[in-house]
Amino acid sequence: MPPGDLCHLDPCGKKLAQCVVLNSNFTCLCQYGFYYSDKDCHRGLIFPGVITVKGSYSDNVQIVNSVEYEEVFQNTTNFFRDALGELPGFVQTVIVEIQPLEKGRTARPMSVTVTNLFRENSDVNNETVTSAIMNATGSSSYVSHYRGASYCAAFNCDERTTTCEESMFPKCICQSPYSKTKWDDRSCSDCSKNCSEEENEYCAKEKGVPVCKCMPDFKKKDGKCVSCPVGYSGENCKNDRELILIIVGTVFGAIILSLVIAVSVVSVRAKHKQDPEKKRLIKSEYSNPNTSEDRQTTMFPRVQTTTSGHTNPGYQPNNPYQMRSSDRGRFPNRDYDDLYEASREPEGFRMQSSRY
Repeated sequence: MPPGDLCHLDPCGKKLAQCVVLNSNFTCLCQYGFYYSDKDCHRGLIFPGVITVKGSYSDNVQIVNSVEYEEVFQNTTNFFRDALGELPGFVQTVIVEIQPLEKGRTARPMSVTVTNLFRENSDVNNETVTSAIMNATGSSSYVSHYRGASYCAAFNCDERTTTCEESMFPKCICQSPYSKTKWDDRSCSDCSKNCSEEENEYCAKEKGVPVCKCMPDFKKKDGKCVSCPVGYSGENCKNDRELILIIVGTVFGAIILSLVIAVSVVSVRAKHKQDPEKKRLIKSEYSNPNTSEDRQTTMFPRVQTTTSGHTNPGYQPNNPYQMRSSDRGRFPNRDYDDLYEASREPEGFRMQSSRY
């Protein structure tokens, strides 16, 4: 029958006992302080102890269905049955823990922590139990040493989160700042009640130990969780991406502002700075031959008209040959007849009337 099927038919009963599959067999175990008998668990007298065995430690002894563990289990239970079997009320030996005595060696001796259980009405005590075991150790080929242990050593409270209160049935008291849940017995798997959302905190597990941590975007300061400074976020305010964006945005903003100011200054200067040619034309002076003083004119001199509507003050006919002037030597007399003469009509010219 495969090892997994050894407990299929509930050989330990359907009450409080638990069936544990070994490599080629099974055993029935009860909670601390109880022994197995007649498919049920019964409260008994507890005598914890530690033995040093002559075998070498192997990591496989931590696996209950391995060959190595079953070998330790058989040798240990056989030793205590031979040592205590003649004492009244002895019923069971339970292995609590197997540990190496030394670290870093290949062939390491190991120790086995056990609880020896007697019926409640038994009249044995620590002296009689210890004496019987010590006598058996001297002649054993498997056990080299025995010593009594505390109840807390056999109860196995979680040393990281609890403190064991010694008694036949010890209590595992939560260390600060831990607390128990309804599923906890020998450990404290929850944070204290002060760890709450109101305080911007939450409870997390790190290596199996509850840790009260600040919520994202908060960090511890003077024992309280406060908001992250500007530019920081995430777990314990370690994310500074927002700060980088703010710095980059500020730098780019300053660059853009500088460019805008520079463009504005250049535009204003260009507006007030005139073209040299334009400036020369605007500031040039034109002399009036009819007056003794010079008159400054605009870029485009004004066109002056006479009362007769002609643009030139000293209006003369368009044809210089028609001009009557005292200076006849400058303009020769006309020796031809114009067919057209200037007119104010839209066409600009009109036929002259025949003189012949």
